[in-house]
Amino acid sequence: MQIQRIGWCLIWSVFLTYHVVSERTDSQETNDVLVFTVASNETDGFKRYLRSTEVYGFRDHVRVLGLGKKWKGGNVKTSRGGGYKVNLFKDALKEYENDQEKIVIFTDSYDVIFLAGLPDIVDKFKETEARVLFSAEGSCWPDQNLASKYPNVTRGKRYLNSGGFIGYASDLFAILNTATLEDNDDDQLFYTNIYLDEDLREKHKIKLDHKSEIFQNLYGAVADVELRFKGQDAYLQNIMYNTVPYIVHGNGYSKLVLNSLGNYLARAWSLEEGCLNCWDGVIELDSTKPETYPIILIAIFIEIPVPFIEESLLSVYRQNYPKSRLHLFIYNKVPYHERTVQEFVETIADEYLSVKQITSSDEIDEAHARDLAMDNCLIKDCAAYFSIDGVAHLDNEHTLKLLVEQQRDIVAPLLVRPFKAWSNFWGAVTDDGFYARSFDYMEIIKNERR
Repeated sequence: MQIQRIGWCLIWSVFLTYHVVSERTDSQETNDVLVFTVASNETDGFKRYLRSTEVYGFRDHVRVLGLGKKWKGGNVKTSRGGGYKVNLFKDALKEYENDQEKIVIFTDSYDVIFLAGLPDIVDKFKETEARVLFSAEGSCWPDQNLASKYPNVTRGKRYLNSGGFIGYASDLFAILNTATLEDNDDDQLFYTNIYLDEDLREKHKIKLDHKSEIFQNLYGAVADVELRFKGQDAYLQNIMYNTVPYIVHGNGYSKLVLNSLGNYLARAWSLEEGCLNCWDGVIELDSTKPETYPIILIAIFIEIPVPFIEESLLSVYRQNYPKSRLHLFIYNKVPYHERTVQEFVETIADEYLSVKQITSSDEIDEAHARDLAMDNCLIKDCAAYFSIDGVAHLDNEHTLKLLVEQQRDIVAPLLVRPFKAWSNFWGAVTDDGFYARSFDYMEIIKNERR
């Protein structure tokens, strides 16, 4: 049997052309730019969005609408909706209704990442000579019957996407008030009808970003883009139109692709230092105050005979974490290991908050046992759940403490076999839900990207 060694496994129970991103400070023009978005909850995607605005120095320009309020826009994941976003935006823009110089950017938040600062975005927008510029995509959604009404495009994406647009405040406010819509009406259909109205299109100089010079929508266009590196920075290249977008949107079913790209973009990773955003929000536990450590349940699962089971158990026991803050759950399906496990429990039980055992004689299957472990964690009101199989070694005695300090919702191990393209990690899934190798699979399992 091959020993699989892991660093950690923790699950929180809280349950072409290269563009150098501008480092110049905001000019007077960009100081007056506003960025609007809508978010009901502070999801991981929302935090990633805000992080990108901080990276490029314009977090103070961002206005988040609807945060902490009930979402009223319908189920946009499975059907039409999003009119709520339009109504929130309309109300927020009212104070700028007569401002013909103020530039306003609107984007979604959960599935959007900024890739440049406001000076670059504003300069590129002004080059288009539009008063309002919407992002573009290759699919006519949500009403395909409107496809024939779109102006012909010789090169580029033809159809409007409402997940990102930029314009002057007075023009945006005017088109927002051309019609009313209910909160659960479709926002993209609303903007589409405005764009298809030739009089409105000409009056407000409404254009689409056909070649993704500012906005890159990923749905149906994943093959159009490549992740590239220059120096320490990663950037996104549109190889179809030879552009370097400033804002990327994982619309539709492209959100998993955005998650992969988001591991690198907006200075989340560098060639020299690896994962940079892994250090966001890290804390340091005070070893002089063990009573402040989060309470954790450690669940050990022994499902097959293991020749080094004693060492595996001891590696858990030796973790540099106050045992007065630990619950222990042990599931052993192997009769041969009963005596070893029992002796281990009798030796260390008094040091832990609690110890619960499930033995082979209990005849409980593995899946049920894992459910029981999680239920036990909830009953104990623990802050985190740490799961490890008997075939794994915790070689670093500080593993648990380091993982808690990382403050991540979910952390999983990477298991590899030396000199083989084998791992428990794939990094992507196919459209029908099967495992698929991500674009960075080989670099990750070779430990070239961390």
